[in-house]
Amino acid sequence: MNYELLVLLLLILLTICFIFLVRSLMEVKGWEYKFEMRVKEWLEGEERSIREDAIQRSALTRSGKALEKLCPFLADFGYDPHDVRWLGDPVDLIVFDGYAEGHRTGDGLRQIVFVEIKSGKSKLTKAQRKIKALVTDGKVCWDEFKI
Repeated sequence: MNYELLVLLLLILLTICFIFLVRSLMEVKGWEYKFEMRVKEWLEGEERSIREDAIQRSALTRSGKALEKLCPFLADFGYDPHDVRWLGDPVDLIVFDGYAEGHRTGDGLRQIVFVEIKSGKSKLTKAQRKIKALVTDGKVCWDEFKI
């Protein structure tokens, strides 16, 4: 009888352990579900925020590009707007300083200037810094392509 009682006690203990284990797993699954839901909600909120930020940046970029084209007509620009050619990328403008004075013959041409227009805290891109260094180092040349 001791043996039967011991087996019964062991079965009861195993059943209690099994129930405890199942409850623990269910709690973990519940916690995982809650965590996943919170992450999903956070991502949805962030996605909206990221999209709004992207739209705002895009609008600023478009308006910035439009303003770049108007800069040569500002009083303090420093060059004749007729001498300006707009590129947009990687450099905003190239100024053929004095070109219009020589009635487009080149007689009044003084210099060629690469102009990058920046506003606020914006800085030159890596490519623009490289172009600036090449121009400053005199690594600019003339080439003709005949067809």
